[in-house]
Amino acid sequence: MIATLELEEVAEEHAVGALRKLHFSIMRRWTPVAAGSAILEAWTGSQHIFVRVNAAVAPAEPASLSPDEKQELRQRAARTDGEAWEARVVVGPDGELVQLEWWPLERSGAGE
Repeated sequence: MIATLELEEVAEEHAVGALRKLHFSIMRRWTPVAAGSAILEAWTGSQHIFVRVNAAVAPAEPASLSPDEKQELRQRAARTDGEAWEARVVVGPDGELVQLEWWPLERSGAGE
C-alpha cells in the first residue's frame, strides 16, 4: 500500500505530467509547511496558473480544499495576475493514475 507522503508525491507527478501534455512549463512546486497538498505554478505562453493538488487512494475521494486553502491559493495567484486551480487526483494502491480532475476555483462554486 502506498504511504501518505508517497501518495502526495505520486499524485503531484501525475498532475505535472498532465500539465506538460497540455504544453505547460512547471515553474515552481511548493509543499506547505503544515500538512497539506502541493501547489504547482505553471505557465504557457498565454496562461499562468497555480494548482493545488489533493490526492487519495481509490476508492477514497480526495478532500476538497478548505476555505483557507482556497483563499491562500487565490492570493498567491492574484500577486502575479495568475489563475487559481484545484486538482483532485485518485491513484490505485500501486500509484497508478485512476482519475485526475481539475478546474479553476472561480468555477468550483458561487460564494466560496
